[in-house]
Amino acid sequence: MVQCNLDRFEIVYNGASGASHGVFLPDYPEISQPEKRYETFSVPGRDGELISDDNSIGNITVKCTFAVIDKLFQKRIRDIKRWLRGTGKLSFSDSLETFYEVLIIDYNELERELRKYGQFSVTFTCYPYEFLKSGQKTFSTISFNPYDLCKPIYKIVGEGNYTLTTNGKTITANVGQNLTIDSRNMIAYREDGTLMNTAISGRYEDLWLPHGDTSISISGGQLSIIPQWGYKP
Repeated sequence: MVQCNLDRFEIVYNGASGASHGVFLPDYPEISQPEKRYETFSVPGRDGELISDDNSIGNITVKCTFAVIDKLFQKRIRDIKRWLRGTGKLSFSDSLETFYEVLIIDYNELERELRKYGQFSVTFTCYPYEFLKSGQKTFSTISFNPYDLCKPIYKIVGEGNYTLTTNGKTITANVGQNLTIDSRNMIAYREDGTLMNTAISGRYEDLWLPHGDTSISISGGQLSIIPQWGYKP
């Protein structure tokens, strides 16, 4: 379990806190709002423009300014850069039950004010959703989504053609031993990583769960669900 000083605002990335790497946040992060994706069309002779909206949004950015105090300043900076790299899960000490999914990390220039003190900022580009850690658990069934719209992972074990029904909408799955359906990334695959998109007939969007009551059933095999629930920005 990650240990954080509750009297000081801290970052946690991939299970390691900022304090464990000798860095602290003098201020809260800046979290952007995602841009809504839409297209506009003009019609000759018609005032205004028509808007085509597919309800999708762009990524968000989380900008953090870090402060470092260390006699071995450059060594500490190298350690921090080894820690804050690649993709991963980003949390903050005031909401350790949630995380952001980091896609890209960008560093800005280091401002070194004294021999052993300096500041630098890091921008995390993240998927536009604040995930609940409890939503990464596996459930045999889900009858209510208490959070915002979520895009679950469905796992089916069995042999044959099955119908998966979610809130009255159906898809068919040709399962050979096992099949994982990732409705967020819109892919299907076996446990060994083999892509099985052709084993699915239907719309991935029909497997998403809105807030409120929900019903999920399958015509055969064994079904388990990772809801991936949380909050929209």
